[in-house]
Amino acid sequence: MRNDQKLRPAISRSAPRSDLLDGWLGTRELPGYRAGNVVARLADLPQIDAQHLYFDLLLLDSNGELRDNHSGPCHALARGHSLDAQSLDERSRFVRVVAELVRHAPSQDRGLAPMGQALNFIRERGVETDRIVLAAQLLDDVCSERAVVASLAHMLDLSLGQEEAPRTMCEVVAKLCGESANPDIQLINSAGLTEQVSYVVRTVGKTRARRYLREATDFQIVPTPAMLGV
Repeated sequence: MRNDQKLRPAISRSAPRSDLLDGWLGTRELPGYRAGNVVARLADLPQIDAQHLYFDLLLLDSNGELRDNHSGPCHALARGHSLDAQSLDERSRFVRVVAELVRHAPSQDRGLAPMGQALNFIRERGVETDRIVLAAQLLDDVCSERAVVASLAHMLDLSLGQEEAPRTMCEVVAKLCGESANPDIQLINSAGLTEQVSYVVRTVGKTRARRYLREATDFQIVPTPAMLGV
């Protein structure tokens, strides 16, 4: 494990979110992005892989110190000394999408360990929408119900906005309550977005919830470059 406790200086561009823990790191050529307590970033380590960039996912503790990491060659991104704007943008999209995808996924007890299969898949296949959907499903399979709820609520917030997301979920909850003969529709919907999503996860199961919400809302419930503005 390399000494990753000191993060590189921030890129000189403003982060699109107001959360002080979120923002860009590194350089334009080798970007990183912090989302909550996770940092996704790229490095150029030709001694490890002469053809591809190297990927680090860091999990930080409450003091910003390294708690856990997942690292390895990123076969989805090639190395190159002469890079055009499109290639540089692809790198930024990669780290931002991955950071947002795994923002809520780390286990309190096991850190990043349960996420290994999903992270290996991302390093191999990249973050195109169809692939990130599969990676999200791999994460949902191993994450806690609480983590899945937090991830789905965050994606709905990003997709629809803070005001529209609960309104849209009112219809989803009402339909699901009707199907399950649950009389507490108003109580669930008045409790806010997290409780609405939690009800869906409890009812259909955490491994089906993302797909169910995708079909019910007609929005991608995974981070996409368009959603994130990168």
